[in-house]
Amino acid sequence: MWGQSFLAGTAEETVSADLFDEYGLPATQGQGAQDWMVQEGVAQDWTEQEWFAPDNLYRGNSHPEWPYQEHPSDAGSSSMPLIPMIGLDDIIFTPPLPPQEPVQAHSTALSDEYIQRLMSFDYLTNNIFLVDRYTALFPSDIDTYAFLREDLRIDTSIRGPQVLIFHTHSLERFADSNPLDQMDGVVGLGRKLAELLTGVYGIETMHYTGQFDVVESRPQRQGAYERMEPVIQQVLADNPSIQMVIDIHRDGVRDGAGPFITYVNGQRTARIMFFNGLSRQNRGGRITDVPWLPNPYLRENLNFSFQLQLASNQLYPGFARRVYLREFRYSLHMMPMSMFVEVGNQYNTVQEAMLAMEPLAEIIAAVVLGGPPVGGD
Repeated sequence: MWGQSFLAGTAEETVSADLFDEYGLPATQGQGAQDWMVQEGVAQDWTEQEWFAPDNLYRGNSHPEWPYQEHPSDAGSSSMPLIPMIGLDDIIFTPPLPPQEPVQAHSTALSDEYIQRLMSFDYLTNNIFLVDRYTALFPSDIDTYAFLREDLRIDTSIRGPQVLIFHTHSLERFADSNPLDQMDGVVGLGRKLAELLTGVYGIETMHYTGQFDVVESRPQRQGAYERMEPVIQQVLADNPSIQMVIDIHRDGVRDGAGPFITYVNGQRTARIMFFNGLSRQNRGGRITDVPWLPNPYLRENLNFSFQLQLASNQLYPGFARRVYLREFRYSLHMMPMSMFVEVGNQYNTVQEAMLAMEPLAEIIAAVVLGGPPVGGD
């Protein structure tokens, strides 16, 4: 159980080109879409294959709500940098640390007053969740009473890894990252988090370092989720002990927006953001499900983010931005207890992002080891 809190992205799913008209883009691929991007003021940073757009378009997130085109220089250009390839079969088991007693997760109760606040849908959508304008959250999606009492603890006595960490967008880097060092970006964050979960909290963690945003040694974000899914599904099938997955990303913001910063134990630390895909579209008030992207674990993973956010607000107020909800499913449909987390943005330093892993590990442990926030042991 966690104590009272008074404080309250981002990735793309590619879809077929015949949907471009629905999304406001030309149906013809290529030049028309690029012209639209220029007209709407969308800046492109092809070094990291990121998209940045004004707040009034995407609320400062780096990933458009529609499929985007392969950059012209991707095809046959000798100027595109070759990226050192990490193979799709590269899996790292966190090496065991010297024997030690695992740290016990925090367990404190929420106040009755705060629980009453959480029963309000308006409070949730203004303090816990941030709903993108291209999707919709319904009161029926959030059963606060049940969510607060649901036990999300994992069984750490099972032989084999209990947590899997991977990166759909492995090339995401930070302001001072070495572009040739794979561990100087989000993949390095995954390694650090795996070490903390395993060594400090006794949660055996597997870190998958395969790249899904690199094709033939060149950056290729388009299709990364489609390339990721069969590989990760096979990893899960081969390791039935895994009870939780974490897809670590770095957010992207409009040009000049600056880093996401808080202070943890007096140190400048990148803020994080939990993220969920609802497989639901809102087009001018017309709300429909996305039938080609079913998400059978939508409720379970909304609850997971909800409990993680409450734990973060209690343990490290201001560390987590509101849970961001968007229209597709991303990497959140393969199993319950799936986490998608954004760490900082392109203006944060590697050190600020790395420092975020310790509080993040503690937050995860509070939820998966400590029991439900209300009514637990």
